[in-house]
Amino acid sequence: MSSFALVILSLLILYLGARAVILLKRFSDLNAFVEELSKGGLSRRFYLKGKRGFSRIMYNLSVLAADLEGKDAENTALKNRLSLLLVNIPDGIVLIDSKDRIKTVNPALEGMLFLKAANLAGKGLAESVSITGLVDLLNSARERNIQVKETFTFNSKFIEITATPFTGAGGNPSGGQVVVFRDVTADRRIDEIRRDFVANVSHELKTPVTAIKGYVDTLLDGAMDDRQDLSRFLGVIGFQAGRMEQLIKDLIELSKIEFGAMSVKKEPVSLHEIVGRAVALFEEKADQKGIYIKKDISEECSSVEADTRMLPQIITNLLDNAVKYTDAGGVVIRATETDDWRCVFSVQDTGIGVPRKYIPRLGERFFRVDPSRSRELGGTGLGLAIVKHLVLAQGWKMHIDSDLGKGTTIRIYMNY
Repeated sequence: MSSFALVILSLLILYLGARAVILLKRFSDLNAFVEELSKGGLSRRFYLKGKRGFSRIMYNLSVLAADLEGKDAENTALKNRLSLLLVNIPDGIVLIDSKDRIKTVNPALEGMLFLKAANLAGKGLAESVSITGLVDLLNSARERNIQVKETFTFNSKFIEITATPFTGAGGNPSGGQVVVFRDVTADRRIDEIRRDFVANVSHELKTPVTAIKGYVDTLLDGAMDDRQDLSRFLGVIGFQAGRMEQLIKDLIELSKIEFGAMSVKKEPVSLHEIVGRAVALFEEKADQKGIYIKKDISEECSSVEADTRMLPQIITNLLDNAVKYTDAGGVVIRATETDDWRCVFSVQDTGIGVPRKYIPRLGERFFRVDPSRSRELGGTGLGLAIVKHLVLAQGWKMHIDSDLGKGTTIRIYMNY
C-alpha cells in the first residue's frame, strides 16, 4: 500500500475515532439528560447546532422539558391554591379512597370533630368518626354514584354530611369520595328560635285577646247592668289591652335594634340625672309594695359616654324588672369606677331571684322562669332581651348573678 493510502487511512481512522468519541459523549449527555428528566429535574436544557440526529433529539427533549416545567409550575400553583382553600374553608373536608380510608383531612374537620390529622392517615373514616349512619351514607353515595347528603347529631351538634364520589375516565366511578362536614347547629338553633318566636307571639297575643273577648261577651250578655261588674270587667279589659300594646311596642323596639335601624351616637351624659328620672317613675309603685329604691353613683361615674336614647331605656327596663319581682327589701342602683372598665353600672334587688341553671337563658326573647307570675304582673318577656341588645349595640358587656329567693344583680360594664 502506498504511503498516500496509508495517510488517508490514518486520517479516516482518526476521524472515525473522534466521531466515535463525540457520539459517545452525546450518548452520555443524552442518557444523563433522560435520567434527570425521569427524576423530575426539568430545568436542564440542551440546544445543539443542527436539525438532525442527536441535535434534533436533544432539541425535542429540551422543548419537552420546558413544557413539562411550565405545566409543573401550574400544577404547583393550583395545588397551593387548593391547599390554601382547604386550610381556610370553614367546612370540614376529608378525602377517602375506595375502601373508605382517609387520605386527606383539613384543619376545620379536626376542630369540628376533635380529631388529629396525624392520627387519621390510612384509617377508615367510619372508625375514626363515631357517627351512626355514616357508613350507610358512604355506601349509598358509592353504589348509586351520586351525591348524598344527610344531617346527623354528634356531641350535641348537628352535622350535615355530604358525600360526593370521584369519577375517573369516561365518567366511571373511581371508588374514592370527598366528604364534607358542615356544622349546622347554629342554623338549627335559628330555626328553633324562629318557631319559638312565632309560637310565643301567637300565645302572648292570644291570651289577652281571649280574655278581652270573654269579658266583652259577658258584658253584652247583661253584666254591664251591674255597675260593680262593669267597672271590674273594664279594668281587666284595660289591663289586657295594655299588655297587648306593650308587647307590640317591645317587638317593634327589638326589631329596630336587631336590624340596625337604631344608630348609636355616644356623647357625654349625666348618669345621675338619668338614674334620678328612672327612680322617679317607680317610686310610687315601690312605696305601694313597701320596698325601697336606693342609688349610689360615684363621682367618677357621674358622667359617662352613652347613647342618650338607649341608656335611659336600659336603666328603665332594669329598674322595672327589679321592682316588679321584689316583694320585700328593695333595689339598689350603683355605679363605680374600675381599673379595667370606665364604669360598672349595676341594679341589685332582693327579689325572687332565678335558679342558676336558667341564668344563661336570661335575655332570650319571651323567656320567663315563671310565665304565669310574669303575665300576672304585665311582663312581656322582652324587657331583658331589649336591654341585652342595647348594651351590645354600644360595645358594652352585661353580666347577671342570681340566687333563687335571694335576688338578682345585673351589671353593665361601660367603656369608651
